[in-house]
Amino acid sequence: MKLRWRLAMASALAGAVSVIVVIVAAYFITCRRVEWAMDHYGTYESYESYGGYGDRPPNGVLAALADVDDLGWPFVAVALGGLVLSGALGWLAARAALRPVNALKDAAGRVATTRDLTTRIDVAGDDELSSLARSFNAMLDALERSAKSQKRLVADASHELRTPLTALRTNVELLMRGDLPQEVHEEVSRAVTSGLEELTALVSDVVELARDEEPAVLVESVRLDELVEREVARAARHWPSTAYSMSAEPTVVRGVPDRLARAVANLLDNAAKYSPAGGLVEVSLRGGVLTVRDHGPGISADDLPHVFDRFYRAPSARQLPGSGLGLAIVGQVVDSHGGSVSASPAPGGGTLVRLALPVG
Repeated sequence: MKLRWRLAMASALAGAVSVIVVIVAAYFITCRRVEWAMDHYGTYESYESYGGYGDRPPNGVLAALADVDDLGWPFVAVALGGLVLSGALGWLAARAALRPVNALKDAAGRVATTRDLTTRIDVAGDDELSSLARSFNAMLDALERSAKSQKRLVADASHELRTPLTALRTNVELLMRGDLPQEVHEEVSRAVTSGLEELTALVSDVVELARDEEPAVLVESVRLDELVEREVARAARHWPSTAYSMSAEPTVVRGVPDRLARAVANLLDNAAKYSPAGGLVEVSLRGGVLTVRDHGPGISADDLPHVFDRFYRAPSARQLPGSGLGLAIVGQVVDSHGGSVSASPAPGGGTLVRLALPVG
């Protein structure tokens, strides 16, 4: 039952009970006074004793009631009692109806004090307060997922950063010795440069993943076909040993251009990375669905469920450059834009990645 109806019924019930109590009390007080008047003035013998008229019917009851002058204060007392009773019943009804609000207040205070995002409110019913409690639980679910995701990202990033930092520190210490042969010095210098580039890319990817949602002020209408065309041209320059073919129809989506471009670029780079020399990467855009297909060794069935996980790298790919965050960034960008992304084995070999975004 809706809260407004519960409060209305509780108030009506409290008022009705109070009125009934006042009426019943007034009735009994009046009856007692009438009985008292009848006992003292209203009988034939009473009139004889007060100089009545013998066989005339008794007619002194109303006149006798006129002498009763103390009915006022009982009625005032009963009316005040009715008001107090009505207020008490209304208070009890409001307290019972608003009990979920107190539970919500206590839960919010507990979360603010302990920062325990596992707190939940027991919900029963379908009124406005139950809906509010469900919304509160849903908010805590989202916050808990976000907090766990951030903690996991920090833990994974700290683990992944140790290896390049250790290698970089070792190489820098070798350079600081100053007694290395020229060829060794050059090799270590190249290793330092490569390590710095790897570390920069890793930090950039971690920062990219730390973004939970797209800023609303940056969302705009994007010609996805033109964006994909630009990224294919960039990938072709960056991977000259890989051939790209593209087929796209005009498509408009709502999103952040830079983030969408990053997701498309990661898909194209990932396809080129696993393609053989001279291999072909096929790109197609139809109805808001972007497909990228390579002709590489493909992804094993055991690895497919994890390709969009953070820092996940298949055993066969651990010797290749990269942080293992490229496809995780794709998944996050697509999810924040209300789309979906999946990977599957391609017919005839290779991998087919399907990225779908809402059109309009």
